[in-house]
Amino acid sequence: MVGSAVHILAERGLIDYERPVAEYWPEFAAGGKESITVIQALNHVAGIPQAVRVEGMATSDIWADLDLSVAEVARLEPIFPPGSTACYHGLTIGWIAEGIVRGLGRNLGELVAEEIVKPLGMQGEMYLGTPASEHGRMATPFDKPLTGEPPELDPLVLQCVPLDEGIAEILNRPQVRAAQVPAGNISVTARALARHYAALVGEVDGCRLVSAAHLERVLAQRVDLPDALFQLISAIPEETPRAGAYQLNTGKREQHMYYGPNLKAFGHDGYGGCFGSGDPEANVALGLTKTLLHAGIPIRSDTLTKPKFVETVYGNL
Repeated sequence: MVGSAVHILAERGLIDYERPVAEYWPEFAAGGKESITVIQALNHVAGIPQAVRVEGMATSDIWADLDLSVAEVARLEPIFPPGSTACYHGLTIGWIAEGIVRGLGRNLGELVAEEIVKPLGMQGEMYLGTPASEHGRMATPFDKPLTGEPPELDPLVLQCVPLDEGIAEILNRPQVRAAQVPAGNISVTARALARHYAALVGEVDGCRLVSAAHLERVLAQRVDLPDALFQLISAIPEETPRAGAYQLNTGKREQHMYYGPNLKAFGHDGYGGCFGSGDPEANVALGLTKTLLHAGIPIRSDTLTKPKFVETVYGNL
């Protein structure tokens, strides 16, 4: 949804994918990041995938403070030369997008609500920053208990993943639920998740989020570099094609980026096995949300709910 919000503004000419992020957010130029472009950030090749850490603060408190998180991302120094290496920017991609749209006088919570939720009639089904009044309606995710000896993790993984608290535990905290954590805590029903992708690949009740021509432009900005983080946490070598914040379909059920038989399908997976996708060839969109989150490393994608769900849907089309 964060990527889609950026693309909506880009189609209006307000954001140029090839321009440096720092043109919209001058503070981002610190630490050698002045040349990083919007599309490099969206394609996870900006070189700053590391988890934001502030001495003396718990991860949940950092995530709950959007202004602090954005400011800390502006201070980061690349751990890879920008453009050289794909490495999943799990949280930083959202804070970068927030910094960009702030330069236009907007914020991502407002954009999701006004440009995605409202035109698609999804009020009460999608929030970036969930009001406390809605918390009683929310499902409670929990991590699948780890068994056996914990795996020995590569230093890059340790640099990119929060270490002080479990992610499900963080996400369940009221202050985190209420905060805007772009790319981290959008609360959504499976129906709304799918409806968002449906409005990318076609028209839904008179609404299309971006035109077919602009979607084609977004998907043409493809990067096929092997993701350095995914190779370390996956049980098998992974193909990791991406374009404009979306993950592109490999067509291989044993891989993370699997969205069915049609290679034009695209989507994105969330922590623990949830995902959404759109398929312009079959004119279908999917959404899967879960409470039992699969956090084991190494990850075996073929054991998750996702490939069974995808194949059940396509088998019934």
